[in-house]
Amino acid sequence: MNQPESDVSPIVFLLVFILIVGMFLMGYSLLEGSNRGSSQSTVIKLSPTKLTLPIGIQKLSPANLSLPLHNQNRKPDLQRPVLRVWVTYNEEQFRVYRKVARKFEESENVILKISKIPWSGQAEFLQYACNSHRAPDIARMDLGLIPKFAAGGALLELDKYNLSSLQKKLLPAAFDACQVRSREGQFKTYALPDEFTTLALYYNRDHFQRAGLDPSRPPETWDEFIRVGQRLTRDIDQDGSLDQFGFAMNVTPWFSMPFLYSFGGKILDDNKLLCLLERPEAVEALKFQISLTSSNVEAGAWRQGAIGPDAGFKSGRYSMIFSGPWNLENFRRSGVNFSVSLIPGNPKLKIKSSTNVGGNANVIFRTSKHPDLAVKFLTYLLSKEVQELFCKELGAIPLHVDVRPPETELQDRELLVFMEQSLYAGSRPKIPGYDRIEDIVNKEVETAFEGHRTAEGAYQQACRKITELILKELE
Repeated sequence: MNQPESDVSPIVFLLVFILIVGMFLMGYSLLEGSNRGSSQSTVIKLSPTKLTLPIGIQKLSPANLSLPLHNQNRKPDLQRPVLRVWVTYNEEQFRVYRKVARKFEESENVILKISKIPWSGQAEFLQYACNSHRAPDIARMDLGLIPKFAAGGALLELDKYNLSSLQKKLLPAAFDACQVRSREGQFKTYALPDEFTTLALYYNRDHFQRAGLDPSRPPETWDEFIRVGQRLTRDIDQDGSLDQFGFAMNVTPWFSMPFLYSFGGKILDDNKLLCLLERPEAVEALKFQISLTSSNVEAGAWRQGAIGPDAGFKSGRYSMIFSGPWNLENFRRSGVNFSVSLIPGNPKLKIKSSTNVGGNANVIFRTSKHPDLAVKFLTYLLSKEVQELFCKELGAIPLHVDVRPPETELQDRELLVFMEQSLYAGSRPKIPGYDRIEDIVNKEVETAFEGHRTAEGAYQQACRKITELILKELE
């Protein structure tokens, strides 16, 4: 079949094609070549395009990325090694981080090219970088993503650097969360902690006083928690419906871990790749959570369309919630008269308290040309000097065991509670695919809370799916 004749010559098509390719390659060079020099920063943003990614590392189209870069005329210093670092800090954190980075540059005669990437899009951005061979030397990564990238072979294993002396100086739960189970069943270190978060019990002191409770004595056991919660649940305006609830909760796995751990349960046996949710300990924990809602101690804040725990706590609708140190300033600004205490424990099992581990860690990519220098920088970030600065200027939980905030200020006393709470923290499963485990458990737990399944039935179904869809892939 004859093709229709074109009014545009092949030469014009060729010129257009060359122009497009040139612009594309220029975009790559901007990502690599901009901001060379002392502690320069880059703002890297993803477009709003929604990306759906499986557990493996996929390639993403450059069309999905927007890379507004600055200071592009700065010439590189060819005499000094360069470490490219991608972080997900907010503006206040980034300001302090750059101050620390400049000091390291001066002492080590190195250039740190620091770029900001969006926290919410970090997985997609880092996946794209790995597949396009543009991964940085160091990246700040959410703890939940580390097993995925480690299993994909993207991260440098750090155990060969003999971190035992460093490990002794760090919060045990924070260091433990940086380890990943290999296919051979060994637990290897693929990151160093950057920011440690955990859950503790926030409670409204005014509510305690109005209910005749001592605000200096929060509940220490689950039995006490129920009794206190019942007294805090009230129909204040006497219209026949409850206006104030003793407790409000999220029922996602991460927020439910304090219940699970305090009853002696776990999600997985990481060593044997065995789901443990159908064990009696886990089932009893779920039953206890459900009973809090069915007895009206808990507000049903987990329901779709309900007032969330944070919002309800600020408005005075909820008397107690689980939350982390990230909400300290938020709640202070709201005017709530609150305190923070340890999450109640289970004396029957000799468990004083329990909580989970969250936060971020720094990873080094295997493609780094300066891995030893990268390890040195991350070790410096965990030094007593730097951790004292982060604690003082950012109110962060110090990762170094020898650093403690002063007890003179109220916010510092509250931070001390979170530090104590961290002693009772347990990590999430250390395997790739944990995000899929959370999805499975979420859906099954909802059926139990809504009364469509028993707690036993929900967790049995969850274990069956976790085993078939995730654990068998790892054997």
